[in-house]
Amino acid sequence: MVGMIGLTRWLTGWVEFSIQGKKKGQAERFLTLSARSGFCFWGMEPEGEGFRCRVRAVEYPELRSGARRCRVRLRVLRRRGLPFWQQKLCRRKGLALGGAVFCLLLWFLSGRFWIITVSGNEELPQSLLLSAAQEEGLFSGVARDSIDEKVLATALMERFPEIGWVSVNTRNCQAEICLEEGVPKPEDQSGETPANILAAADGQILSIDAFDGVAMVKAGDTVVEGQVLISGIREDQLGVNHAIHARGRVEARTRRSFTAEIPLEYTETVETGETLTRRSLTAFGLTFPLTLRREPEGLWRREDNRYTASLLGMPLPLWVQEETWLACRQEKRKLTREEAEALAWDAVSLQQRELLGVRGRVLEEESSSKVENGVLRLTVRARCREEIGVTQEIIFE
Repeated sequence: MVGMIGLTRWLTGWVEFSIQGKKKGQAERFLTLSARSGFCFWGMEPEGEGFRCRVRAVEYPELRSGARRCRVRLRVLRRRGLPFWQQKLCRRKGLALGGAVFCLLLWFLSGRFWIITVSGNEELPQSLLLSAAQEEGLFSGVARDSIDEKVLATALMERFPEIGWVSVNTRNCQAEICLEEGVPKPEDQSGETPANILAAADGQILSIDAFDGVAMVKAGDTVVEGQVLISGIREDQLGVNHAIHARGRVEARTRRSFTAEIPLEYTETVETGETLTRRSLTAFGLTFPLTLRREPEGLWRREDNRYTASLLGMPLPLWVQEETWLACRQEKRKLTREEAEALAWDAVSLQQRELLGVRGRVLEEESSSKVENGVLRLTVRARCREEIGVTQEIIFE
């Protein structure tokens, strides 16, 4: 309620003034007569032989006649509210024009994309992706309502087969192309495609769980690569065969061989400590160099940083791009046999994790290593427990 009263007074405007009488009691008499006449005062405070108070802006001129009759002097201390703000604005036409231009400019800028970024790319260069997006209509300064995120994502997928998935996310004046490379399309999990589960490797069955389909082997059986483990052909009570999408989990004991080769002498790129910095200013899609240095020649490593200006939390089409170039040189390094074997075992462990997955594990292993032509070769023969079932579609001729 108090807030509404304050807002109403600001919209109508108010005047803070002082009342001073020549004799004692004149200021009190003026306030009493004015209140009886319907004037509303607030914020009243004593001041010398009089008072300080506030009244609505439209009522203040009407107080002067009563002030003359009561022989008091009124003096304006402050004027506040929308009417006085409008008067100041009208007197300062340049300020009003500037405010209008600023609002129009802000409206224009907020309706366009000014910052285009790419995330998730590893092999594909960012410049190539941004160039492709520009050809499809997404570039700095384009109107936001002219971009269809789904259409753009589809176009990028068609241009770059190495992209597994891509999405275009927009926020305020920024568009971000998020992608992941090398991710295969998900297999059809609808269950409509008839399929068997085959053995991916030779081994001895340890356990088999057929969720859908008919188990063709049991624990303890020895199987060979490509053998049907769970059949997708199922016979009903009437003796009629039906083709289904077999599902299940089959674990077996297998024999695997892993090999890793590590050169005892290699070339490593190291930084020399020399750096070079280049900066450029980008505004509304136009780039202006701030330094006159050329790109260095030779072996350098580049790091990029972007510093974007913002207004009220909204990014502006204005940023400084900083390139830091780090000088490098190549040095030859040598490994001892122990160091090379440690690296080889790391490589073998990575191969085992990739092949066996989360559920698989190594039961037993034996290893041998030898150095030939400056290269250490580590061979590990292991007995493993792993899931060997793979799905294969049934082809009817």
